[in-house]
Amino acid sequence: MEKLSRSASGARHVRWAREILGTLRAHHQVNELLSTDQKNALSAEIGKLEPRIQALVGSVGPYRDFVEHAHVDVRARQRVANYLCDEAQRAADGALRPHRKEIDSILPGGYAAILSKTTLSRVLRAGHEKTVEFADRAASMLRSLPAKVPGTAPLADALDKAAGMLRGFNEQAVGLEAQRQPLRSAMTKAIFELREELDQMDGRLRSHFSPMFIDSLYPELARKGAAVADDADEDDDTSAPPEG
Repeated sequence: MEKLSRSASGARHVRWAREILGTLRAHHQVNELLSTDQKNALSAEIGKLEPRIQALVGSVGPYRDFVEHAHVDVRARQRVANYLCDEAQRAADGALRPHRKEIDSILPGGYAAILSKTTLSRVLRAGHEKTVEFADRAASMLRSLPAKVPGTAPLADALDKAAGMLRGFNEQAVGLEAQRQPLRSAMTKAIFELREELDQMDGRLRSHFSPMFIDSLYPELARKGAAVADDADEDDDTSAPPEG
């Protein structure tokens, strides 16, 4: 019997467990081959599985809400602030490049020191934390240039402003991660308890049913065991990737 991958998302586990619960109920309701003892055994398992599913639903909802709202919002803001840092650095590079020789003669390390001697293409792919570092350094270096190099103050101000914005969003992201962990832990615990219940269910049912019957309770899986196969709805959103 193939069981859902442990790395599958909470939503996929809910879908999987509901399919199993639905099959238990269907056997109980329409399978005329069952004895009274077998029906009673299924009733007992239905009663045990239902609260496990409800517990998982109760933990998946808050976690997905968090990921799909607060987490998405701060990541979007980071991307925008990162873009603004990139634009400020492009603007500084474009405005100062005509004065490169003059800056080379004034600034220790020359013009390249403004971006820590890193090519602009690499600076623009640096990532959130490194982008703040590059923008801060560029702003500081620009402020150290003498007044005879024109336009450095507004260029430095733009870099400082964008870097400050991104720094703030990076700090928010760290704070949100601290909020995310207990929500994810609660969901992980509920998944573990659900799977434990199903393993125990299989063991209990072996005294009443054949392995083939027990196997019939579990839905067919797709995506290498990571999702319930569903010919009727290929766009079912419970096929989302694992969370976290």
